[in-house]
Amino acid sequence: MNSINEPKRVLVTGSQGYVGTEFLLKLRNLGYQATGLDVGFFKSSNLDNSIEVESIKRDLRDQSDIDLSKYECIVHLAALSNDPLGELNPKLTYTINRDSAIELAIKAKTQGVHRFIFASTQSIYGISSSDVELCEDHPKNPITAYAKSKWDAEQEILGLSTNDFIPVAVRPSTIFGWGSRIRNDIIFNNMIASGLKNNKIEVHTDGTPHRPVVHISDVLDFFCLLITAPSTTIRGQAYNLGAMGGNFTVLEIAKSASRCLNNVPIVLNTENLQDQRSYKVSFEKARRDLGFTASLGLDFGGAGIIDKYNKLSSRNREKYFTDTFRLTVLRKLLEAGTLNSDLKWT
Repeated sequence: MNSINEPKRVLVTGSQGYVGTEFLLKLRNLGYQATGLDVGFFKSSNLDNSIEVESIKRDLRDQSDIDLSKYECIVHLAALSNDPLGELNPKLTYTINRDSAIELAIKAKTQGVHRFIFASTQSIYGISSSDVELCEDHPKNPITAYAKSKWDAEQEILGLSTNDFIPVAVRPSTIFGWGSRIRNDIIFNNMIASGLKNNKIEVHTDGTPHRPVVHISDVLDFFCLLITAPSTTIRGQAYNLGAMGGNFTVLEIAKSASRCLNNVPIVLNTENLQDQRSYKVSFEKARRDLGFTASLGLDFGGAGIIDKYNKLSSRNREKYFTDTFRLTVLRKLLEAGTLNSDLKWT
């Protein structure tokens, strides 16, 4: 993607997260006037000391004096992300993921922001026993607080669409690949971390459930595409994000992780089943409307993670196995009294 001629002013929320850290830096490198905004829960989780764009510290539950009028586009990534983290406190999950997101979108529209890109989730589809790939219009069955909060927010935000306000929702597959604030609490990254630490990959299913996955670089490219895509194409739309043919079984994902780690053994632990979700997702709409399909594979992503891990300092290698699990980090902050029970700084 080439640098743009006329820099757009973009606000990225959740800019100190796994995706947000890399996205903000990418936008700056492309010539955008990009600003980050983040509550700071994971600020200290940066592993590789790479160049980082400073973010405004802000809890989006407090938007009383927020000024969005200077931005042309908002990319809203901030959330209590993934199902286990969402269940930490379901009430807070709704407040942060649904209510704050809707409030931000309404303020954006009122203050003249032209485009609002909302990071949703494929968890809204729930559990599917069908072999049919789920398209964007497939019936939704959100089960967890995280999925329900995202689905509620997505519907409200897309409903704000007008000729002058262009909301669009992105439903990414489970993301994998290296980032300065990599998350190891999601499937492929977790398998690589497990293999590095234990010299084996434990799978807590029988390996047959299907999961769509997508490389973080493809995610960044798609968000960049939506910043400049024709308004008439994307206005009020939702897009599944992933690779054509990117619906893998859990065992196929584990085999890729094993290959990346010199064929460490895979252990199927069917006595301790933890997550039996299985679903296949269609990515045809993004290909048809925008000519986009993700292209980077699991083996490429695994090799990249291992290469970066090998270059970490001994201290950051320790952090790689601790600070990359979001729920663990929040619990440490709660136990230390740095955060109160409402996840607000003390």
